Amino acid sequence: MFYLYAQGNVGGYYAGAQVVIVEAANIEEAEPLARAAGVYFDGVAARQDCECCGDRWTRYADEFSTRDEAIASIADWRTPEDDAPVYQIVDRPPNP
Repeated sequence: MFYLYAQGNVGGYYAGAQVVIVEAANIEEAEPLARAAGVYFDGVAARQDCECCGDRWTRYADEFSTRDEAIASIADWRTPEDDAPVYQIVDRPPNP
């Protein structure tokens, strides 16, 4: 499965890729992989994000069967920034 985490434009800018797509067996496996890629949750409560803009990342992730479906779902209004792509793919680590 592929789990898509999208960030909001908190403070008028994006921090890294606007969308992180994680390949994982389930959401429980996806979340730590997303965190390792820079996704974080509860940013307002942790004082990483301001209350007026809200949390940069939401814990809710959209689920897709294929990588192509996940990429195709990204909104057209998202465009690359000078220093970051629209999306980043995090592949599932191989089984030991």
